[in-house]
Amino acid sequence: MFVELEFSTLGILGIELTLTQITDTELPKGVNSQLSEWPKIKPSGDRAVLIEFDNRIDPEVNKAVRSLAAVIETEKPSGILEVLPTYRALMVTYDPLTVAYPDLLEKIRVYLGKAQEIALPPRRVFQLPTVYGGVHGPDMQRVCEITHLPEKEVIRIYSEAHYLVYFIGFICGLAYLGGLPERIRVPRLPTPRTFVPGGSVGFAGGQANAIATDQPSGFNYIGRTFATLYDPGDFPPIPFVAGDEILFPPVSEDEALKAKGHRAEDYLL
Repeated sequence: MFVELEFSTLGILGIELTLTQITDTELPKGVNSQLSEWPKIKPSGDRAVLIEFDNRIDPEVNKAVRSLAAVIETEKPSGILEVLPTYRALMVTYDPLTVAYPDLLEKIRVYLGKAQEIALPPRRVFQLPTVYGGVHGPDMQRVCEITHLPEKEVIRIYSEAHYLVYFIGFICGLAYLGGLPERIRVPRLPTPRTFVPGGSVGFAGGQANAIATDQPSGFNYIGRTFATLYDPGDFPPIPFVAGDEILFPPVSEDEALKAKGHRAEDYLL
């Protein structure tokens, strides 16, 4: 049976394999104390460390994740192999033969302090032309029935929202989007579809997406954009990065089809 992982396949937050019992590490002076006991630093397996900033999806929490990732990528410390940002946490993979775990913790404490001061790149805004309903929105009726809203109102609410790219993951660079208005939040499909065409625009719970390639999914799809969201012949193959913003303005089917062959970058504001 197909099981869709809408949260990161790079680390399922809240389920970490902890090899040793540890207490919360002491954080550097200046690290945001408004997050109470956060952030938490924990081992995740024998080659990774998980830094959790909170247990909720929130733009400010994600900004802290992205800031720490930016500091580590700038510093390029020896032994650190990769940084993997998610909604609310950052996983750091490392080579234990190059950097010892206690030394890595000390580096992370220092980087958390530096992350308070780093300036993130300006947010880019994509405006992807989207056709809603009909064959391109197979779940529009379901959304209307659950929310008790007419189709035009669902389209208006969805298309007027601004969606923050929290992180990239899952299949072929799926952008995990937040910012879905409460009025149109509905649960996932009881049974995921085995095929949804690339460019389909949908949502479930508080998450939204525009899938980059044909794939299975249990989200509710109400429209489609035909701009290219994934190109394996390009580098990077994905147009979005965490911190970007995406809008889905409604257009006619003819207008939406004009985006075929055009890169998502062609629709930057």
